[in-house]
Amino acid sequence: MLTRVLSFALMLLLLLAGCAWLPFGRRKNTATAPSAVKSEKGSPNGRISGPVAYGIEVRLNVNPQVVRLADTRTIEARLVLINRSRNAANLYFNDSRRYDFILRDATGKKLVQWSDDQPVSQNLSTVIINPEERAEFAGTVSTRDMVAGRTYTLEGLVVGYDKLRQVVSIQAAP
Repeated sequence: MLTRVLSFALMLLLLLAGCAWLPFGRRKNTATAPSAVKSEKGSPNGRISGPVAYGIEVRLNVNPQVVRLADTRTIEARLVLINRSRNAANLYFNDSRRYDFILRDATGKKLVQWSDDQPVSQNLSTVIINPEERAEFAGTVSTRDMVAGRTYTLEGLVVGYDKLRQVVSIQAAP
């Protein structure tokens, strides 16, 4: 009986000593924080030109920059998300609204919101952006509430991610 107790204690001691062994006992922290963002010279997406959050660069392209109200009824907006990290970026959404465009006047008053006339379905979805790849979201914003000679701002944003937004200035001409 004594030999069984001693052999059990010896096995337990060896097991605990093995757990404290350096390669197995102290593991490197494997949290999924984005790696450092670095603009590659040979990147197909060019240099970083917009804000970067969560390892994702946000660009907002607007066509046209100067709106001639007599000729233009809508503004074409394109929200571009570029993964600048070394890991894949996962964006999770609770419904079909993934992005939005908001046109504001100089005082910050909302004039037009792109998602107001878009259908919404309650489907969970995920957008995966691999390293050095991009995702583009496009929409058209009406110019019906714009007045010639004033400056407006167009905000493009990813729904549910407050840091993934970009604002550009738009000039309204007669």
